[in-house]
Amino acid sequence: MKDTASDEDVIERLQFALAAEALPKAAREHASLLLKRLSSPVRVSVLGLPGAGKSELLNMFIGQRLLPKDSKLPTTELTYGTVERIVVTDASGARQVVDGLDFEKARAFSPAFMRVEIPIPLLQRISLLEVVTDGSSTEFQSAIDWAVRRTDIALWCTQTFGPAEAKLWGRVPDSLKDHAFLVLSKADVLSAKSALTSRIADLETIVSEEFHSLFAVATLQAIKAHGADGEVDEAIYHASGGGALSAEILRHAERGRRADVDSAHLFLARYQIKSPPKASSPHKVVEEKAEASDKAAQTSAAVAEPQRDSGNDFAEEIVENETIFLDSVRFLRRRGDGLLQAATDLGRGKADGIVEQCVDAVEHLVDLFSDDDSGCTVVDAFLDDLTEASDLMVLMQVESGDASAADAATLLLQLRREMEMKLAA
Repeated sequence: MKDTASDEDVIERLQFALAAEALPKAAREHASLLLKRLSSPVRVSVLGLPGAGKSELLNMFIGQRLLPKDSKLPTTELTYGTVERIVVTDASGARQVVDGLDFEKARAFSPAFMRVEIPIPLLQRISLLEVVTDGSSTEFQSAIDWAVRRTDIALWCTQTFGPAEAKLWGRVPDSLKDHAFLVLSKADVLSAKSALTSRIADLETIVSEEFHSLFAVATLQAIKAHGADGEVDEAIYHASGGGALSAEILRHAERGRRADVDSAHLFLARYQIKSPPKASSPHKVVEEKAEASDKAAQTSAAVAEPQRDSGNDFAEEIVENETIFLDSVRFLRRRGDGLLQAATDLGRGKADGIVEQCVDAVEHLVDLFSDDDSGCTVVDAFLDDLTEASDLMVLMQVESGDASAADAATLLLQLRREMEMKLAA
């Protein structure tokens, strides 16, 4: 369950640290970035060629036919707002506000971009961006380059994902592909043509290399599952594939949020930032700012001149070879999340193969770290941890069973978290 109180405390402490103006410049920039991420919904972008069903997918997420079908709208973002309105931006950058959800009136302003604000609780957790182009390769490349800088989770809508789409997708950085999903929209149409199963099989290899996972969704069926009274026919919604996709996006968003909170906790601990006082006199605030400034200065000096504290057994580790940790984290994100989900969904006696996959993953990392010749002491030390994990995995493989599968997948995620902490240090 999401610990909202903890999130609010972290946000308050970051705000307090920035207001105190006691952090070094680089730390202030990092704190500002963390604060922005924690104060904003997770950004989900929907991409794909014209006619791929992007608008209907957005309608499915919010549970109503909000975006008109075949309306020729520009790139549109759905965000939370206390009142319904459309903010229109034209090609010159000028903005107009349209009260309510009058899309015809909004189109009259020749919009290049639209932000639709609506009071839907889901949009407090995620924002939804539909990237619209005329279909030309040049415009699509430009749109992708623009969108990826504003995206935490990407969905690519398609029915085929042929070579042309694969080439366009190749512009997306690997870091985003770890948080990307291929969506076979209009799955009911493919199923009616007896093409859905073979299409999924054909895409299996490219999905394993280029996406987190694949979902087939009958979007029209999923939208119909939402009644006018707000009630959802869960049976229809899940049968459409919409329920599984929505649930996975929210799980993925929550994992990203937890990772941001963990990073913030590490940052706050590193700079010894405490919770702000609930009520203080002006003189007290000045004293606390001065104290915070002294602590930050001491921390900065300790980092810059570690030789002054040579007796400290917890001296900060410097990762001289970040690439190997970045590559390994990316590898474990692809392997670990999927294996953990498989282990979580296990029924009695269905653990075959999962522990073996975990063993293979750890052995791959052992080989990767063993081949490193950078001389990085952190890499050498972490190799010992990987070797120990490999030994544990072998024992789990001998024991077998559902519990061993869950333990093995969890161990992979623990290794990933340790690597992320090394990079955050």
